[in-house]
Amino acid sequence: MKKMLIWVVALATLGSMAYANGNSETSSASQKSVTVNFSTAPNQGQYNFWDAIVQQFNAANIQVDGKTVQVKVQMMPETPSSEAGIQNALATNTAPALSTNINRGFASTLVASGRIYDLQDDQFFKDIITARNMESIIPGWQIDGKQYVIPIYANAMGYHWNSKALRELGFADRVPTTVDDIKTLLVNFEKLKDTRMKELGISHVFLRSELGRPELWWNRWYDFEMQYDAFSQGKSLVTGNKLTMDPQAAKQVFEFLGMFGDTIQMAEDTTAFEKTDVPYVVQITAPWDVSKYDAAGMKYGLDGDYIYGPPIVLKKGDTPYTFADAKGIVFYKGGNVTEEMHKGAIAFISWVYSQQRNAQTDLDWFKTTGMLPMRGDTTTNPILSEYIAGKQILQDQAKLIPNSIPAMANGSMSDILTALGENGLCAYILKTATLKPFTAPDATTYVQKAMEDMKAAGSLQ
Repeated sequence: MKKMLIWVVALATLGSMAYANGNSETSSASQKSVTVNFSTAPNQGQYNFWDAIVQQFNAANIQVDGKTVQVKVQMMPETPSSEAGIQNALATNTAPALSTNINRGFASTLVASGRIYDLQDDQFFKDIITARNMESIIPGWQIDGKQYVIPIYANAMGYHWNSKALRELGFADRVPTTVDDIKTLLVNFEKLKDTRMKELGISHVFLRSELGRPELWWNRWYDFEMQYDAFSQGKSLVTGNKLTMDPQAAKQVFEFLGMFGDTIQMAEDTTAFEKTDVPYVVQITAPWDVSKYDAAGMKYGLDGDYIYGPPIVLKKGDTPYTFADAKGIVFYKGGNVTEEMHKGAIAFISWVYSQQRNAQTDLDWFKTTGMLPMRGDTTTNPILSEYIAGKQILQDQAKLIPNSIPAMANGSMSDILTALGENGLCAYILKTATLKPFTAPDATTYVQKAMEDMKAAGSLQ
């Protein structure tokens, strides 16, 4: 992420090509219209959703300052990455007026470049937050005390449980939710490991090969940050240029994961939970996995093949905060993006998420992409709740959205999370994975080393 602040001249032509056609047309547009270029994620499902929306908007002939706004939609270039494509477009004056696909970490890089608008004082932004009941969510998207992103969706992380295993291990009527529940499950697994578990083909409790690989820095979002958010009750890892990670909560996460000992499967097994006989009790999961389990004929529910559960909390009554793989919309400024284009972009998004349209917009988004919208009333809004009624898997996922926390607002995120793993979490787990459950050593020195390395990697205080 840190390197993204440098404009890479060698890539400028590549990044700008995808935007060139749309921007050349803007200059020849009629005096009575303004063309707003809009980029979506390099994903066909998301493009299809926005293309349909754009067609409806353009047909509505919305006007700003006496000119009709016409939106032109295209996918971001994804070579070498969508982030590089955006930066190259900014560098070569071929940027869109707005785009989706921006997480909080990359947004902080764009903030540092001075090329995106802050939105917190704009009435249209406030109206969207109110319309989507996001008042409790939006504080988590601040960057240096300001708001730059309109969150669109969140893939809230949780656990994917083998229902057959849960029924045998004392959890036939509920998923484990507390550390004490996990301790009970591990004790029962050890008792039944060579008998009933073996009969069912279950060899390990936890499938998580990524815990041994620090170079897969983005996986720290899921295995570390998800549990850190729950154990710390929503405390930040990094605030501005300061490491604010709670060392006690971090230690609790290290030792919680270490508690599994040799019941963690460290070998990769990507199709394990699509098999008739699943060899593991639990793995970390996200909403985007649902389609492949449906395709494999897996039945959802405690009485079926698998069920989703929230992050584990320290004690009953704690809020199950979790990590959200979440992205949203930003508005670009400077260069080729004129004030007229910016006003047109605001008109477009205001129309998309108006009081009258926002719930239907988010329902259409979910139907098209399979990803839940980032809003505070997914389970209670009449339009949305009617759709998910009777679909337990959607209800279980939606419950996590209001307590989901996006990526840190720091351009050095990849370096910081790599450092967290190298001599910290991953080193600790590679040691504890050779031990019996409940025999993991004190993690204090590993946490201290991780924090030292994180500060150095991110130039943090």
